[in-house]
Amino acid sequence: MPFEFVCPFCYTKTKVADEFLGQSGPCVNCGRHVIMPTRNEQGVLVASIQTGVAPRKVPAKVDPRQRAMALAIGLSAVMLVLACIVGGIWYALPGIQQGISIAAQRRDLDNMRTIVEALNDYNARYGTYPPPVVTDAAGKKLYSWRVLVLPFMGYEDLYQRFQLNQAWDSPANMALVGEMPSAFASPNSDDALMNHETTYVLLVGPNTVFPATGPMSKAQITDDPTILLVETKNNGTLWTEPGDIDTSAVGVSIGVKPMQSIGGHHRDHVVVMDSDAKGYRIPKETPQVVIDAMVTPTAGEQVDVKEFED
Repeated sequence: MPFEFVCPFCYTKTKVADEFLGQSGPCVNCGRHVIMPTRNEQGVLVASIQTGVAPRKVPAKVDPRQRAMALAIGLSAVMLVLACIVGGIWYALPGIQQGISIAAQRRDLDNMRTIVEALNDYNARYGTYPPPVVTDAAGKKLYSWRVLVLPFMGYEDLYQRFQLNQAWDSPANMALVGEMPSAFASPNSDDALMNHETTYVLLVGPNTVFPATGPMSKAQITDDPTILLVETKNNGTLWTEPGDIDTSAVGVSIGVKPMQSIGGHHRDHVVVMDSDAKGYRIPKETPQVVIDAMVTPTAGEQVDVKEFED
């Protein structure tokens, strides 16, 4: 039957059911810890000693051997998880490295596509690709084709400020070198953009789109693909300065020599762009005959380049 309990601290009276006899908890009014009375054999309520403080729980004693065993099991589980993680990373590492490499190559190809599209827009307007080097009436080299494609890359204002009747290193034109479009510098070069140096060049010379007799038009190109633009290491050649790979002097090869070989920014591949603005990631071990066939614009070679396509 219910009984009346009086809190010894705040004297609040509470009706309590018998099921709570001997139990303890906070007072509903003051929150102090109280202990319910019990009943003796005669059913008389017997008051409990009240301290107002809940008893502290004493943790159960643990057998040291059990504790050591639990610790050993825990450490074994941690080591197993770490081993699985390390093993997974080791197993996936080649794929991760390949993914990083392909992403780096595609950043170059993005820049190169911007340039080739500008070259094709120039061709559409003037009927041929631009001359690799602009010269004056006496044949003196003035500046690179990169200046000529500026309007087709969205840099009309920079083009208008360039002194087209002066050399690239005249005081007026040197003042503009620092405004190099970022698309002319490989994002995989440590210093090309900072130093305003070019990393994308044409292949000029016999059996290229840019022979000594003058640049071809896109309509004259019959081979598919025909390489139009390649990446190479920068070596101090400013973007306005004449500078391309002359195949009559150095041939067409894959290597790391700036302005003398294709490639240099990627460990296992070189990246090139054809006249249709299609990118290729060419393995460095590709036979020379395949490279040569991709360069010539009208030789009619049949080259399977599907595995090179980006």
